[in-house]
Amino acid sequence: MARCPKCDRKLHIWNVKAECPDCGVNIANYDWENRLEQDAIEAEAAFAKLRETMKKFRYSFIGTKLRIARIPISVLPLFSFLLPLGTMAVSIPFCNENITINAISLVMNIMNFDILGIFKAPASDIIGDTALRFMLSILFVVLSALSLLVSLVFLMLNFKKFNSLGLAITNFIASGMMFASAFCFSQFSAMMEASTLADAIQCGPSWGVFVSGALFLVSSITNFMVSRQKVDLDSFEKDKETKEDTEITEEETANA
Repeated sequence: MARCPKCDRKLHIWNVKAECPDCGVNIANYDWENRLEQDAIEAEAAFAKLRETMKKFRYSFIGTKLRIARIPISVLPLFSFLLPLGTMAVSIPFCNENITINAISLVMNIMNFDILGIFKAPASDIIGDTALRFMLSILFVVLSALSLLVSLVFLMLNFKKFNSLGLAITNFIASGMMFASAFCFSQFSAMMEASTLADAIQCGPSWGVFVSGALFLVSSITNFMVSRQKVDLDSFEKDKETKEDTEITEEETANA
């Protein structure tokens, strides 16, 4: 709610006149020189704060060669979910199919599953342990994929903290979950081979899950190295200004 700049009276929505209903001063023109100067000071302070924020934002992403390399290294694990994470061969009457498990096939199959039935399966006395291993292998993959979104949000909101270990820890946990997924799926495969369904269903982890785990680990190590780097904003800005001056000089020389 607005106030009169002279008497500090609260102005309501129905006070549509230019004059204050109490002191009668013209609100728009009252002490306009000082108010204009104050607005200029506040605008300059806000611009300086914005410039400092943008400087830190640029440095967080392109401040050093390692920070530049971190960008593609952090994105690579996303594409690893398109690799074959596991295989499953089903051979039963009227159905003989080889399935390659990756992010796309997981989403398509989960949409066709009875979700409530999946969660009830581990409680079964007959297939409980086997179903639990299968569910954990999928859950670890899903959580690893979600960690990429968490990492992106964390990086965008926490870019001012150059020495933060958040991304390194997140990616390290994601790497561990991918290897844990491979372990659980291997146990699921072993249990299936020991059951009466050994001839009907054959499955196991594929090379893609290990590649994904390794890429997460590389990303974790890279982010750890970035967090340990010495921060030198002044040198970064100086190099940036020198580069811009050089480009301007070259452009002027070319136009001449």
